[in-house]
Amino acid sequence: MKIYEACKPRQSVFDRTRRDTVLNLSDLLDGRLDEEAGKEFFSENFVTSGMKVLIEKTFDRVSGKRDQSPAYLLSQAMGGGKTHSMIAVGLLARYPSLRSLLGKDFHLGNQPFKVIGFDGRETDYPYGLWGALAQQLGKKELFAPLYSPLQAPGVTSWVNLLKGESVVILLDELPPYFNYAKAVQIGNSDLAQVTTAALSSLLVAANKNELSRVVIILSDLSATAYTSGQVFINEALEEFKKETHRSVVPIEPVATQGDEIFHILRTRLFEQLPDKSVREQVARRYGEAVEKANKMDLTTLSAPSVAALIRDSYPFH
Repeated sequence: MKIYEACKPRQSVFDRTRRDTVLNLSDLLDGRLDEEAGKEFFSENFVTSGMKVLIEKTFDRVSGKRDQSPAYLLSQAMGGGKTHSMIAVGLLARYPSLRSLLGKDFHLGNQPFKVIGFDGRETDYPYGLWGALAQQLGKKELFAPLYSPLQAPGVTSWVNLLKGESVVILLDELPPYFNYAKAVQIGNSDLAQVTTAALSSLLVAANKNELSRVVIILSDLSATAYTSGQVFINEALEEFKKETHRSVVPIEPVATQGDEIFHILRTRLFEQLPDKSVREQVARRYGEAVEKANKMDLTTLSAPSVAALIRDSYPFH
């Protein structure tokens, strides 16, 4: 069977309007990614082992099943995995109907959960990170004294805002926001310092018993252009560690070793792929060819290793 007969590409691959589309957290927060769009999202995105861990631990905490960590840090050298993982968790939390798309390995229940967040690429938040989160909860007035001038909420203020809530808080692309915030003067300080204090207090508050069903997911950004912005996040994480004697749990959304990248590409590009018997036949034929070449002293490659690589990478071999 020829490869173009065995593999059926998705029509969306040829859609010019979608070629350069990159999803941002704001697409979820602003409602552009709704339940219907979520079905398409999960049909085209492979759930990695890191994403699986994040989903399970998040749902264990917001549903009150287990005492999981209140905060997770998504760290990834390659692009896309962090934001996609956040969007996946957010869609699943908001729309219980999407959970069945993950298969039988997940047991996430049928209860919807609140999802709020902050996209650091959107710098025009007039009331800061804390005001944006309070507004999404419908409790903007609780932080009214902290808006003019902007002041960071303390631990008690965060507890008062979030107590009684089962909520997922997504904080994405913060380093670019901190870079911008350094230039915004607030009294003798600046917005970056005030936001660092707010973030630190939020992390500490989430560790309180009253907020046992609040989970915070944030991402770092290794790009050198945002190194100074990342410093502020590290400062807040270190303060959280000192105050609570707990560390934010790191999760790598996409494994840099192994075959996950092939699964991601296959799921995104192809609507239909041949069954394992076809892949096995292709791998075996490559192995046989390498074995013949070995006997002719044309290569030192291992036939079984080549066959395994073909099996993992098909149809990108």
